[in-house]
Amino acid sequence: MALSPGPPLHPELRPADTFIMAKLDVYIPERHRIVIHGKVQGVGFRLWLRNVASSLSLVGSCRQLPDGACEAIVQGEKTLLKQFIVACKRGPAEAVVERIERESLAVDPSLGDFHVER
Repeated sequence: MALSPGPPLHPELRPADTFIMAKLDVYIPERHRIVIHGKVQGVGFRLWLRNVASSLSLVGSCRQLPDGACEAIVQGEKTLLKQFIVACKRGPAEAVVERIERESLAVDPSLGDFHVER
């Protein structure tokens, strides 16, 4: 029994061109340290961060820093991390985000969820 050759290629493409056009979707995690400055204390910012991270399937942690800023160590797929950073710039309703700092870190394969540190 012979296999059918499948649908015909576009007239301008040669079979070798299909390999060049193929896109390989590979999950490559990234990990970042994000520090959020502004009115981020007493407004539920850390719990809000946990909810955002969980909704994006990101892992890591967040904590309040002694200077009042909020630090998040977050890991996941690149485009999801970009969405998380956009959310950090906005914050929850009562927060006033003045600025954020971002630093790349080495990936930690042992992370399993996103949690709030006390």
